[in-house]
Amino acid sequence: MTLTTRHHILVCLEEQNYSRKVLLKGALLARKYGYTFEVLFFCSVESKYTMFHLLNLAESKKLSSRLGAKKFTMKRVKNEWKTAKEIVTAAKNSDAKEIIMSGSQPNNRLHQPFWKRAFYCDKYNYILKSIPDIILVVMHHSEYNPFEKGAYQNGRQGYLVNKNTNKTTYFLYDTPFREKDISGLFFQEKGTDAGNGVFAFIRKGRVKYVNIRDGKTNFSIEDETQSSHAAPQRIGF
Repeated sequence: MTLTTRHHILVCLEEQNYSRKVLLKGALLARKYGYTFEVLFFCSVESKYTMFHLLNLAESKKLSSRLGAKKFTMKRVKNEWKTAKEIVTAAKNSDAKEIIMSGSQPNNRLHQPFWKRAFYCDKYNYILKSIPDIILVVMHHSEYNPFEKGAYQNGRQGYLVNKNTNKTTYFLYDTPFREKDISGLFFQEKGTDAGNGVFAFIRKGRVKYVNIRDGKTNFSIEDETQSSHAAPQRIGF
């Protein structure tokens, strides 16, 4: 009789890094080889939450559930050392065999000597030293942009403003006029005027999208609207 060891993957996400690529990598391996995986989402205790952070968290939680994650846990940490320690603890408690996480060094450190650059990545060395047999995969992170590669610019903060409550037309502005104006990220379509693109926002705890043309939209924001460009990516083999 041959005994097989359960292969469990720990997917680690951070609020400032776009999570989709890292999540899809973990889910792809889990589904292809019959592994299980869970998700840790780290937030800084000092964060001033922006729409980027909220969209990233909401989408990560929804995508984790859809892809079959065994568990989604959000952790608030003070610094990278605390993050590394939480990862090690979670990996040991779940008997994880592999850790997939996002990470990169700031560009302004690349000109420094190797030994200095290595110091800034010491959290990875800490994980490897604490769990010698772990498989650690570090993926380069990117900014929040859930649309077709190259089709849209990275999102900028924006607001949908309804000037007349009797109408369904909402106008795109860079600043809000009233508290009820809708905050979100506007992704401008490349090669077009500034008023054309897709607006992403959170409504009732879910990420939604509306198409913007000439700086406005006629879609009801209460509808289940989602751009075809932003449809969740399918995992294939």
